[in-house]
Amino acid sequence: MRWKTLLPAILAMLPILFTGTLGAIEPATLSPNLLRTLPRGTEIYKDLERKGDSLGVVTVAGYIDATPQQVYKALTNPNLVTTLFPSVKKNEQRSRKGDLYVSYSELAFPWPMEDRWSLNETRFFPEMHAIQWNRVDGTIKTNQGAWRLFPRGNKTLMIYRVRFDPGLSLVPAWLVEYGMKTEAPSIIRNVQNYFANQS
Repeated sequence: MRWKTLLPAILAMLPILFTGTLGAIEPATLSPNLLRTLPRGTEIYKDLERKGDSLGVVTVAGYIDATPQQVYKALTNPNLVTTLFPSVKKNEQRSRKGDLYVSYSELAFPWPMEDRWSLNETRFFPEMHAIQWNRVDGTIKTNQGAWRLFPRGNKTLMIYRVRFDPGLSLVPAWLVEYGMKTEAPSIIRNVQNYFANQS
């Protein structure tokens, strides 16, 4: 009897309980105000927010020597995926509906770990020069994030935020955390190097 009166309240709270802790990383929430300090020159800003026992969210930012239009065009070019993201062994588009893509990706992991794969839903926001992705299937446990580009004079400020868990057993949390702290900044470094070599 009492259970029946509590059930609607419990059902109403479920979305809050399950999306509040691991809510999507939205491009609209990415802004220079999110950063404690702005990077200087070619340095990469990085910050790891811990959430209890979870690995948290990594935020990185850096300046690219190109316009947001040029950077967005390169980052959304499927022919440049393995150039800009060397850890991606394979990236295949499976379907598309407007600005929402479903793609299959394989990521290379160092020996003795096995390579991992994920099926991601990626939404493109051309007017914001941004994208957002979320893992929907795969051996990678969690892969969600977004990046957004901001004009800064004749350069671009790229802000990249990701929550990632490779889903590997017997790998200590500190090692995964180290990978997030080094792999995420390397993505911006790769984009910097790509445009440095274009001139």
